[in-house]
Amino acid sequence: MEGIQHLRYKLGTAALLVSLIVSVFAGILETERIELNVNPLRGTINEGVITLVDSLKREVVAVDALSKRVTARFTGFSYPVWGMYLEGNFYVTDMFEGKFIELTPSGKRKREILLGGDPTVFLYHNGVFYISLFSQGTLVGVDLRSFKVVERYRTGVSSTYFVPTSKGIAYLCYWRNEDDPDVIYLRYGSMTSVRLGLSRPLRYVEGSSGDYVLDYRNGWLVKLVNGKVVWEKNLPDFAYGISFYGPDLAVASLVSPVISVVDRNGSVRQINVPHPVLYLEEIGNYLVALSVEAEEIYLIKNDRVVQTVKTGKYPLKIFKISEKEFAVLCTDSGELIFYTVY
Repeated sequence: MEGIQHLRYKLGTAALLVSLIVSVFAGILETERIELNVNPLRGTINEGVITLVDSLKREVVAVDALSKRVTARFTGFSYPVWGMYLEGNFYVTDMFEGKFIELTPSGKRKREILLGGDPTVFLYHNGVFYISLFSQGTLVGVDLRSFKVVERYRTGVSSTYFVPTSKGIAYLCYWRNEDDPDVIYLRYGSMTSVRLGLSRPLRYVEGSSGDYVLDYRNGWLVKLVNGKVVWEKNLPDFAYGISFYGPDLAVASLVSPVISVVDRNGSVRQINVPHPVLYLEEIGNYLVALSVEAEEIYLIKNDRVVQTVKTGKYPLKIFKISEKEFAVLCTDSGELIFYTVY
């Protein structure tokens, strides 16, 4: 018996030492810092290319995430809002022109379609670009091959928040009135509404055990299974950032210096951080948190901050490149900073 207890003690001590070693040697290393010569507020990453949009300077910049170099610059827009690289071409919405534009890497306009209605954010899913016509509260689908409108959904609620899911495009009715739905599923020309009584539905996450809807203003996180509410959790207000964190969900608040971690059953635990967090991203076995207020990155492992790194001025977004690498867009300093997690 004493031998077994001694063995357990040694195994427990060894496990503790391994945990300490992992914590000590976990870290973030800056690998490259690119001067953009613009001050983008928005950007996307697709097929290894980061596309950044500076609406005020009316310029779009492309950065290759592998070579970490600016590979293209596009001008001649009235008010570009969103950009994306796909299959060798670039795609941009111009809100003032009301157009969706396809460009070659050299900047030549190959095709464009007049949409009207203030085209803003878009995503690509199954051969179709889904584009928000913000002033009309409409989402249109433009086919990649024909470059024609093949789907049109008049939701009646303006929003720039929508994501592809197995149920179709989940359209979050952010600027909803009291009688409007919170989420509308758009698929094959049909619209299915879900009412949850939220204030500003902002995020929709599809998980293995259900779907999650996050309210920005009041911090409500709602879990749905087959369209029915399973549980609701009231997290800190102004909940903007959300990410998977292992099997759980991590949610950040713009006003509270905590990250709420919620498991599939609705149990909540909290991670204390030095400052409120805007953006979250799971990188490998770590959670990376971005504070715009403090201009810092927090590397989180085992529910605690293991490293704090200062970044550029007014950091707004994390671009996940791989399970080891990410980039941070710093708008005021006009930088894209690359980091490796080790």
